[in-house]
Amino acid sequence: MNIVQLPGIGRISRIAPPLTASDEEIARGVSILDQALGDAARDVSIR
Repeated sequence: MNIVQLPGIGRISRIAPPLTASDEEIARGVSILDQALGDAARDVSIR
């Protein structure tokens, strides 16, 4: 998976999954992203 923060756009990131991926790979990638975003949201709310 390619995650890029584009210059000059601020805090917007582009997420570009591979063009060929199995259903299992997509499910795993979504699960990892969900966990990471959940962890980040909890870290922000604690501060």
